[in-house]
Amino acid sequence: MILKRGKVVKSAGIKLLGGKVMMDIDEEGYKYLCILESNMIKEEKMKSLFVKEYRRRSRLVLRSKLNGKKKIKAVNTWGVAALRYGAGIIKWREDEINELGRKTLKLLTLHKAFHPKSDTDRLYHKRSDGGRGLISCKETIRSEENNLGWYLKNSLEPLMQGVKHVGILEFNTTVSKKEFKKKISVERYDGWKSKPMYVQFIRAMPKTTVKAKTWN
Repeated sequence: MILKRGKVVKSAGIKLLGGKVMMDIDEEGYKYLCILESNMIKEEKMKSLFVKEYRRRSRLVLRSKLNGKKKIKAVNTWGVAALRYGAGIIKWREDEINELGRKTLKLLTLHKAFHPKSDTDRLYHKRSDGGRGLISCKETIRSEENNLGWYLKNSLEPLMQGVKHVGILEFNTTVSKKEFKKKISVERYDGWKSKPMYVQFIRAMPKTTVKAKTWN
């Protein structure tokens, strides 16, 4: 495969200096660090594979006989990892992430791990504060994008400086990992508190200085 004026053109192979011929790659492309590529990263194909693997892992966990807390923890550490790997490299649109979140809720409801009338903000809030502690797909992807941009923003390596000038990654609006997590947590808690019905649960929570032990 060769490129002519930005277009992929089939070839019989490229003759190397040693006399060997490097054959053309097929239409599926090749894998580099588990990411399918040809002349560019095959984003749509990779997103489909990531989603499929995420749902497969989550489904296996939810079918198990673990209790509710352990299931959430297993989905966070094993299921969400399938999405985390490509985040920052693969560009996810907002509608794709929202659709993935809806599919997650549907999967949890199907396996009786989430009531359809429950509050989603509580589902994703920290367990130590009365939530259930599930890591959302949106938070995972956006967090990795932010962290990669933050690393690029603060890196002094010459190669990273070159990447910065090319403009492949957005880094101007990035913040530290701690700040990003705090921002997401505050937004989610405020969203929870703004709901007339679900805020009653927060009001009824025990006023104690050892909340983490209370919920454990």
